[in-house]
Amino acid sequence: MVIIMKILLVAIDSKYIHTNMALRYLKANLDFESTLIEFTIKDDIKLIKSAILKHQPDIIGFSVYLWNVDLIIQLAPLIKAESSAIIVLGGPEVSYDSEFFIDNNSIDFIISGEGEIAFNELIKSISDHSSFSSISGLTYRENHQIKKNPTVDIINLNELKNPYHFPEDIAKLPTRIQYIEMSRGCPFHCSYCLASLEKNVRFFDIERVKNDILYLMSHGAKTFKFLDRTFNYKIENALEIFDFIINNHLPGTQFQFEITGDLLSEKIIEYVNSHAPHGLIRFEIGIQSTNELTNLSVNRFQNNEKLFQNIRSIQKGNVIDLHLDLIAGLPYENLERFSKTFDEVFSLYPKELQLGFLKMLRGTKIRREAEKYGYAYHTEPPYEMISNHDLFPDDLKTIHQVEDVLEVFWNKGFMPQTMRYILSTESSAFQFMYRFSIYLLANQFNFHRYQRFDLFIKISEFMKHSNLHNEQFMFEITNEYLLKSKIKPHIWWDNYLPKHQKTELFNNIIKHHPSIKLDDLYKYSVITRFNNCTRIYLFYPKEIRVLIDDNNY
Repeated sequence: MVIIMKILLVAIDSKYIHTNMALRYLKANLDFESTLIEFTIKDDIKLIKSAILKHQPDIIGFSVYLWNVDLIIQLAPLIKAESSAIIVLGGPEVSYDSEFFIDNNSIDFIISGEGEIAFNELIKSISDHSSFSSISGLTYRENHQIKKNPTVDIINLNELKNPYHFPEDIAKLPTRIQYIEMSRGCPFHCSYCLASLEKNVRFFDIERVKNDILYLMSHGAKTFKFLDRTFNYKIENALEIFDFIINNHLPGTQFQFEITGDLLSEKIIEYVNSHAPHGLIRFEIGIQSTNELTNLSVNRFQNNEKLFQNIRSIQKGNVIDLHLDLIAGLPYENLERFSKTFDEVFSLYPKELQLGFLKMLRGTKIRREAEKYGYAYHTEPPYEMISNHDLFPDDLKTIHQVEDVLEVFWNKGFMPQTMRYILSTESSAFQFMYRFSIYLLANQFNFHRYQRFDLFIKISEFMKHSNLHNEQFMFEITNEYLLKSKIKPHIWWDNYLPKHQKTELFNNIIKHHPSIKLDDLYKYSVITRFNNCTRIYLFYPKEIRVLIDDNNY
């Protein structure tokens, strides 16, 4: 006899703007009715529990990741205390150490790997009391023993039903990131990455991918992120998708792709640079390290010369936004060598440079080799390293301080021209940011609570403190600060002009620009005087106008 059950799928996302595609795939591919509810990790655990129990579910499916695993493991016994619901876990955080997680008696089943078909088969087996032995990737208990079935990849991805067409999602599309897949699996074997454990690269039908993009855009979706580990793995497919997006995108949309930089073909770079509008396409390129020995130790084979050449070609077009990634804590990269990696990569001046720290993820080869490289690491998520043979805790503290400065003073994009000017005079971007971090900490700067105004003041103060302050620096920083202000801003530099000089200046401006009113000059203007040049910035309600007086008045 088949039993009708209430199935509840629970997503606990890291942020509201994220869309949990894993559970939407499960829901779309179930032969049973199900309900999907979503929370974020900032929601109170008691409120999450109450919301779950309100549905009176018979089966609860959780999608488990690095950011929510602790919360879910705490939540499971709370649910079991008030319910007899069967709890099923899936997702990357539990897939590669499922025996460890199911040892918690509040967990009934874990599905490793792709779960769309396996979860449906599990529900069928629970419903009709049949065997679990043939369900791909299932970890379960039988006769007081833990059993784990082999994981089988879904070979024909096009058999999966579409997860994008739920009517209840339409209202959320404009405010959330939409995740798209052209392929699954990774052709590479980086020992610190879970993707390296997905051996087979398989592709969705490209017309299906195009139709998904059109559907989402037609309902207001703006931000798209392709989940492919190496989007440019199959050049012809990548070109076809780029061409489709360029010719069919709607205003305000942006598409992000994870690219293997040294394998990127000139054909792709030239095509996108020649045809795409600025800001439509964003590339994320993982560099991780420029140290060949380090890369070889983690099974990365990277042609740095080709990689840097491709990045410069991308930047030459001024079309593609670039996000580059580094990982601190890889083998054979001490503080001095990591700072070299940082300086080499930062010299490219990417729009964003993410400085991450090695995480010893469950299931990865680097975690199994921890003793070989002397790794100490946190045993709780996110399993970040504490030290190894080459990096010590104080070294990591230094790198974290550089990361704080990098994130606030570069990645936020408040002052790219000022930072480029400063760093063009420095021998090491890493050392400059470290010195700056020491100054900021000594002056109780809060890296999490600040206004744009505070950043310009702090870096100006630091330049004075370091005897690096000069007229050219003041021109660069004040010009960028004012041009990026939308209304007449506060100023921190000496802007005083005697009344008679200001009157003379304004009269000369009116003489040469009759359309400008004297009242507007007093009301809207900010004046700077550096390098024997006076600039007048007029902050009108709908525009900024800059007038330059190089001693002509």
